[in-house]
Amino acid sequence: MMLLVQNGFWCARGVLRIFITVFALSVSGTSLVITHAQSQADILVQQLRDLPTPLPSLTNSNGVVKPEERRRSQLYDQLRHLGPEGVLALSRGLHDDDVQLRKNAALALSVLAGAWFDPSWSKLDIKTALPALVVALQDSEPDVRAWSAQAIGEIGLDAESAVPELITLLSNPDEGSRNSACIALRGIGPAAKTALPMLRNSLSDPSKDVRRFAELAIKSIQP
Repeated sequence: MMLLVQNGFWCARGVLRIFITVFALSVSGTSLVITHAQSQADILVQQLRDLPTPLPSLTNSNGVVKPEERRRSQLYDQLRHLGPEGVLALSRGLHDDDVQLRKNAALALSVLAGAWFDPSWSKLDIKTALPALVVALQDSEPDVRAWSAQAIGEIGLDAESAVPELITLLSNPDEGSRNSACIALRGIGPAAKTALPMLRNSLSDPSKDVRRFAELAIKSIQP
């Protein structure tokens, strides 16, 4: 009888050990899939550094799509299909040492979050990139600041936490940064009401474009 109990005990231990091993392998397999997706996304983002910015005309004078723009479309589409992993890889790209890559990462986030690049594409949810985009508002490169701000605007209401940094950007010496701050605040809408005093100041900006974008932002925040 004692032998039967012992055999049963060892049998149970064996089953438990198999279960633990299978579970560990399944978790490990999931981790490998995630790591692979991250690696794939980072490789795609690194390839963005070779693309021109800002977005040029899509076609040559003869109507043929430019090779670099065909490549841009392919990379954007691949990143879009990677979803969250693509967004995280672009977020990492915002802090790369290469300024061209930072510009292209910010531009890609703005493009993929919007619906104007290719109307057939669904918008990419880039909310997880918000902390990196807010930091990028202080980048030394004007284009990185501007496209990061516009990407924040595409997030909309959920980007409310970025309003203080966008208010600061309204005072930036660079006209493009001020324009983009207004565009971002317009996208956030009523949740950006604390920006109204500075936006009203922007109605006296030396740039007519800034004045126009500030007016549009005010109308969006305070209909």
